[in-house]
Amino acid sequence: MSTTTKTIEITVSPEGATSIKTSGFTGSSCRDATRDIERALGVAGKESLLPEFYGKTSTGEHLQQGN
Repeated sequence: MSTTTKTIEITVSPEGATSIKTSGFTGSSCRDATRDIERALGVAGKESLLPEFYGKTSTGEHLQQGN
């Protein structure tokens, strides 16, 4: 049985803009995994679902908050 590593990458730019990118999640489980982080960071920006979101294992979502 193959184990996929799940990661959540949070990037904060020098200007304070934040983005969250997930990998290794299946379908919308990436949203569940980042929900509390988004609330804590106040991420209320644009959500971009990557093509992998619809695949078996996904780089699920990419949320970005600008200044």
